[in-house]
Amino acid sequence: MRQALTKARNHALAFLRAEAASTLTTFALMMPVLAGAVGISIDYGRAALLKTRMQAVADSAALMSARQLQLAQSTSDKVTAYANSYVASQLQGVTTAVEVDPKAYTVRVRLTSDVTRMFDVLSFQGGNMPVGASATAKLSSGLPLCLIGLDEKAPDTIALEKDALLTAPGCLVYSNSKSPQGISSKNNAVLRAGYICSAGGKVASANSNFTPQPMTDCPVMPDPLATRQVPSDGPCKYLAKIILGGSETLQPGVYCGGLIITLGADVKMAPGVYVIKDGPFLVGGNSTLTGENVGIYLKGLASNLKFDAQTTISLTAPKNGPMTGLLIYDDPTGATALLNTLVSGKYTKLLSSPREHLILSDNARMLLGTIYMPKGRLIIDATQPVADKSAYTVLVVQQLDLYSGPNLVLNSDYGASEIPVPPGVGIYGAKASITN
Repeated sequence: MRQALTKARNHALAFLRAEAASTLTTFALMMPVLAGAVGISIDYGRAALLKTRMQAVADSAALMSARQLQLAQSTSDKVTAYANSYVASQLQGVTTAVEVDPKAYTVRVRLTSDVTRMFDVLSFQGGNMPVGASATAKLSSGLPLCLIGLDEKAPDTIALEKDALLTAPGCLVYSNSKSPQGISSKNNAVLRAGYICSAGGKVASANSNFTPQPMTDCPVMPDPLATRQVPSDGPCKYLAKIILGGSETLQPGVYCGGLIITLGADVKMAPGVYVIKDGPFLVGGNSTLTGENVGIYLKGLASNLKFDAQTTISLTAPKNGPMTGLLIYDDPTGATALLNTLVSGKYTKLLSSPREHLILSDNARMLLGTIYMPKGRLIIDATQPVADKSAYTVLVVQQLDLYSGPNLVLNSDYGASEIPVPPGVGIYGAKASITN
């Protein structure tokens, strides 16, 4: 009996040893599979976390870069650089690809990276798991810029008085002045625009002076045309040119000492660039001045512009050449008020004020193009609409004053004209949203 029990115990122990060995063998065989499963789980978890982070960064980069499209002097290269810089500040080890479509106002940001696979590491093999994210943002509901007053310190950088009207229904009016009265509309004056913004404050006699009410404390907008190259002037072609009555066709060139048209003269400007140098550009005495595809460059001291009350003015900017899209360009290096009294009379401020230019004409209904006076003060004092027959008119000036009863109309129907709009006056106040 004892021998039988001993034999049974030995068989049991042998069985247990065999089962233990089998289990250990099975476990040893299963170890790589279990480790691989854990590694794959960790791989995908890490990849999922990275993808979530990459998507958030791609979304933000696309949105913020799309908003850059509406800033002055924006280019595809600058927007791309902005997107790359933003991504680099948020993520390391990713590759960034940026696609900018300035016509469609879209920015696409694509990010790619790799996650090292733990399973491959455990099996002594190399390998990476690719991870990607992309986002496309689009600007919408924006408005083109039709007027900006660049002076950041002066009160009334954009000012309307008495019965003056400024009508800009489809575009943006912007004052860079940080003064509490950076933009003002007093008495019965009314400023109507698609959007109105002031870096400082606003002044009005009543709520009806503005439609809509201006946004205040807006950021200062850089000069949208600051990088525009000035036209070359060359040698004098005409000296102190004066036209007293009669009919005449002017030719492009440098008019040293200024250009005066008066006594009922009927003058046509042939297409090209006219440099009015070191002297005034005056049209008065019931005279008429017309010209298509002309650019007027005011250069040097005393090169003030004045279109008197009893005149007819009809001008369009060049379609090509050095002043493409620019109707009037006031040289910022020569702008001074030192001799303004000779030209501006009652409108002249202190001698330290910007150079003054006057549009007093009651028949200046065609001013198609961009008027660029970065150091000039444009004064409009008429009794009839100004620029209302122009497909578009853009004003980039140091200061703007509207007196008495003019209605300055700033249209923005760019598609109705072959005159190009200078880069930099694109859409502003737009909303950026992710489209995919």
